[in-house]
Amino acid sequence: MAWGISSVLNTGVGALLASQVAISTTGNNIANVDTPGYSRRAVLLEERMGLDYYPGRVGEGVSAKEIIRYFDKFIESNYLGKLGTSSRYTAEYSQLRYVENLFNEANVAGTSSALNDFFDAWNKLVQNPADGAAREALLGKASVLMDDISNTDQALRDLENQTNTMIREEVAKANLLMQEIADLNREINASYLAGRNNPNDLLDARDARVRALGEIIDVKVDDRGPGHYNVSMANGYTLVQNTVAFSLEFRGMQAENNLTTTSPYRTDPQSNIQFSGSDNYEYTVEIVDDGSGSGGTVGAGAQFRVSIDGGRTWLKDEAGNDRLFNAQPEADAVRVGELDIWFDPGSFNVGDRFLIWPKPDVYWIEPTSDPVNISTQIFKDGSDNSLRITGGTLAGYLEFRDYKLAEYRDRLDAFAEGVIWEVNRIHSQGAGLTPMTYALGTYVVGNTSQPLGSPEARFSWSDKLQAGNLTFAVYGPDGKLLSDYPGLNVLAQAGGNFDPAVHSLEDAVTAINNTTFHVKDDLTGEISATYNPFFAQIVNGRLEISMNTGPGGLPAGSSFAVTADTTGLAAALGINTFFTGDNADTFGIRGELFTDTNLINAGRLNGAGEINRGDNVTALEIAALATKQVGIGTYWNSPSTQSLANYYGSVVTKIGTDTMSTQYVSASETAMATDLYNRQEEIRGVNLDEEMSNLIKFQASYKAAAKLITTADEMLQTLLSLK
Repeated sequence: MAWGISSVLNTGVGALLASQVAISTTGNNIANVDTPGYSRRAVLLEERMGLDYYPGRVGEGVSAKEIIRYFDKFIESNYLGKLGTSSRYTAEYSQLRYVENLFNEANVAGTSSALNDFFDAWNKLVQNPADGAAREALLGKASVLMDDISNTDQALRDLENQTNTMIREEVAKANLLMQEIADLNREINASYLAGRNNPNDLLDARDARVRALGEIIDVKVDDRGPGHYNVSMANGYTLVQNTVAFSLEFRGMQAENNLTTTSPYRTDPQSNIQFSGSDNYEYTVEIVDDGSGSGGTVGAGAQFRVSIDGGRTWLKDEAGNDRLFNAQPEADAVRVGELDIWFDPGSFNVGDRFLIWPKPDVYWIEPTSDPVNISTQIFKDGSDNSLRITGGTLAGYLEFRDYKLAEYRDRLDAFAEGVIWEVNRIHSQGAGLTPMTYALGTYVVGNTSQPLGSPEARFSWSDKLQAGNLTFAVYGPDGKLLSDYPGLNVLAQAGGNFDPAVHSLEDAVTAINNTTFHVKDDLTGEISATYNPFFAQIVNGRLEISMNTGPGGLPAGSSFAVTADTTGLAAALGINTFFTGDNADTFGIRGELFTDTNLINAGRLNGAGEINRGDNVTALEIAALATKQVGIGTYWNSPSTQSLANYYGSVVTKIGTDTMSTQYVSASETAMATDLYNRQEEIRGVNLDEEMSNLIKFQASYKAAAKLITTADEMLQTLLSLK
């Protein structure tokens, strides 16, 4: 094409348009100076192709090639990683602060004070065991302790429910963001034209949503341009694949088979592990060798072990060996922690595993496969399971719920259980001001035909029982001792003592009903009568004992009292006890004590089988629990030996330490995330001084381009006037 005055005019027009685009872009920057997520934009100018002409190649001016945005993908990738970690610990710290306030023992009278007052009340009863006012005061202090523990436990349960609600809301937000990112990808793909059209507003909108998603869950971005923009979790699970959004789901309790490839348990698709109950821990159940080199059969020798950290460590017995449980059908389900576990019929291979999630969890959903549990998992060494959620508010809430809050509740339960058992163990062997005519146990045995010390019994105090005897003294209607001291062994079994590893509640009932004793004539010394004094039965899994006043029984008005118990069965079944319940949630006081304070045991039967109103042996022993070293611990951890007060103090200290350390990590990670955010803002943010300077520059360019057009027009007019 020939070069001439029209070329000068075209050069001016191109420069005018380029300056106009630059001014418009600068104006847009100025207008969005305070818009969150806005990336500063600039016009990329490019020299037009020149023309070969005499005396040489002549330029054709400038063109606005494309509008680019200032954005550093490398910094953004690092920022997303730190954002997820920062959000995780910030979310966790926000929940821990509430727990710390709940256990604030420094500024308000709490459980520690209530425990001290409870033992002080026993000390006052020691001074006057028959004093009705002291007994009423004791019940008052016991009620305060019960309320404190129960209210604290309820507050923790409410916090757990609140956390579940927050997790559910975060999952819903994440799903919405993933869908919006996929929709934006579709728009970007349609609008993008390499080197000519950059949909910068859509790119900013997508980055803003990726950041919002990164606050909820750990994310990693793979950006290879339009059509190849993917968002995944750090573990590789896809969240957005270009225009396809995956989803998360907050599901209820689940169980899953994870069998070996040759397991015979695979032959029946209906065969599964089953459970009832709930817990915050994830259970891994693994079939072990039954002694024959195989996994055995359900109900016929198959055994399993249990882990709560994905199989890295296993529940141990007192000897340090893996604790083994029988794989049983539903009728003989075994109690493990907070769950009753059983199996559908079938046979196993050694190494067959089953996963139990007895709590609502977050699952990754893919249309072509089963849901995958991705809830945060912490191993015993404190490290994360890298195949689960490791960042974002979801990780913070899940770690708080399943590990921090679960541990605090376990420790509170252990404390409540320790108070209940230690007091009941002493109280059950004591005597009140009057003997008993009737007793109904407060604890339920799940399977009354199984040995009481076995997991199959599904009994709260199975691990507390020992082999031995339980003896009762029997009194006539006049209060006179009928049985010889130290009393009747009501648990006598064929061949010896009661053994919880062998004998069931049904065996105990049979032994009590078979108990007999002889009464001798005071003058002749000959047996004048033989009595069968007790009638025992099982009522809804609880032991009921009453005086047998029928044929072969005692006269109406007869009564009995506990003289000694080397088995712990009276305390375990709730006979002659002070407290009810077996954890913080069920902590209570035996109802009969409120209607008859004479049943509070301050003393113990003397060598003559007499109940002395001034006896304070039992009250002294219970009061001494204030400083006595006892074994106390959670189901999943070996017990430590310390006083009840010290143990509760360690719980409070643990909460304070966890809160402080989480606050420190939150502050540290937030500082690093903020630094990366600021570095990105230095690149993408709008500087008004710079934009105003650019505006003046582009305005001058615009004027110069206009002058060039005017000059070209004048040149053309001059040329035309020559004609």
